[in-house]
Amino acid sequence: MVKHEVRFHLQLTLPEILTVMFRVIPTCIFGLFFLFSGLLLPSWAEDRPNVLFIAVDDLRPELGTYGARSKTPNFDRFAMTGLRFDRAYCQQAVCGASRLSLMGGLYPTRTSEQTFHVQGWRNRWPNLLTMNQHFKNQDYQAIGLGKIYHGTKGPGVDIENWNQWLNPNAPMYALPENRALLKQKNPKANDSGRPPRGPLTEMADVRDTAYADGLRAAEAARLLKEFGKGQNTTGQTASPFFLAVGLTKPHLPFVAPKKYWDLYQRDHFEMPPNTAIPPGYPAYAANLRAGEMARYSDFEGNMPTDFSEGLNRRLLHGYAACTSYTDANLGLILDSLRENGLADNTIVVLWGDHGWKLGDHSSWCKHTNFECDTRVPLIIRVPGKHSGKEATHATSRLVELIDLYPTLCELTGIEVPSHCQGRSFASLFDDPKKGHRRSAYSSYPAGGTKTEIGHSIRFGNYRYTEWRQVGDGSLTGKRVLTELKKDPGEETNVAEDPAHAESLAQAEKLLERRIRHAQGEAEAASQQ
Repeated sequence: MVKHEVRFHLQLTLPEILTVMFRVIPTCIFGLFFLFSGLLLPSWAEDRPNVLFIAVDDLRPELGTYGARSKTPNFDRFAMTGLRFDRAYCQQAVCGASRLSLMGGLYPTRTSEQTFHVQGWRNRWPNLLTMNQHFKNQDYQAIGLGKIYHGTKGPGVDIENWNQWLNPNAPMYALPENRALLKQKNPKANDSGRPPRGPLTEMADVRDTAYADGLRAAEAARLLKEFGKGQNTTGQTASPFFLAVGLTKPHLPFVAPKKYWDLYQRDHFEMPPNTAIPPGYPAYAANLRAGEMARYSDFEGNMPTDFSEGLNRRLLHGYAACTSYTDANLGLILDSLRENGLADNTIVVLWGDHGWKLGDHSSWCKHTNFECDTRVPLIIRVPGKHSGKEATHATSRLVELIDLYPTLCELTGIEVPSHCQGRSFASLFDDPKKGHRRSAYSSYPAGGTKTEIGHSIRFGNYRYTEWRQVGDGSLTGKRVLTELKKDPGEETNVAEDPAHAESLAQAEKLLERRIRHAQGEAEAASQQ
């Protein structure tokens, strides 16, 4: 049972105490926590907001609120009640490394946890104080479900450091014929030890709960209902909650109920115009083969340039359908938060773990230093900060996902752990135009042998990337500077253009400082 500090509130009358106790009597196993903590008469969590922490997998800012054509009314409505970050960046464009960096507060460059799965990370970092662990230690009820770290169960989700971890799950595919493909040997999956896959997409006329995300959203809504029952008359809970909900779509395979596919016409989708990679960008660092897709049964040819127009459009359609499916699941969660009287005392964080290529640079997936892979959606609502006619609902200030850990600590009034390498951007909720960072830093191991790392920053109107040796950090001579205002598709390299010499010099200096700081040199931290 979770321990709480016992304080008797003499101002409460006996009827008030009994009212509180009976309001929190549970109707399910989860509600037992409220029963027992109620019997101990814990102090109400005054001035300690709850945190609803929603992660979305492989979601680039392909949302209506960001100017995309995707049909995402719940994302869009949520953005109008909070603050949308238009230039938010992950620290590595792959699931495991990005999520562990965010939850652990350390750059992947510092931990060397730079793979997509980061299996066994807790064995290598036994004393790392994770975000969920820190909130749990501060008497928050830390409850997680879905994909917060890489995976949805086992030691990799930091299983020992939640009050409760749940794993509502469902088969990857709803259609029996697609499930059968998972049992067959896939000739495309030539990397031994990795399971075969079915098709890249599935459109099935099923309920939302036929897939795992629908179950996770429903479970999150139920949990919020239970939390709502545990409030006192002023809308506060006996112990604040940190509820983390991880939604996996639009991660491959693109599977979603048919009604979300029906929101779009396939012939309206077109491949993006930015088909090239910048001169000087190493081909082995551009993920041109989109290896993550290769295990699926309907992968065509050897690489995305072999894809037919039909497959490309089906993939674009599938990504959009999955995004709209996620939008519906988000709506279910946010509606439960509001309907159960929790919205006015709950910070809501919506984040994507990295971007994704939708045919950009003649490829798909993530795994690069490109802008489309490193830029992420981030929307946060802080109670009392976004109302009134003068409220601003978007900021162009540069932020990093690693900044979320210290930011949430500051917003909830708990201490920021000394190991955190991010910096709080809590002040942006009072002044969205206030300065925060000069650059946003990302890295990615390059090549099949991973002997190089691409270090990259977004600053001003530019993205600059240079590749260094893993061992001694020496320069390889490969570097790319792109002026994104003129070339948003990132196909050009102006590093050797004299007209951009001043920007190149600035980029080199900024990146050097960012690398030193990411690797753990404290003196570089103030010059980010």
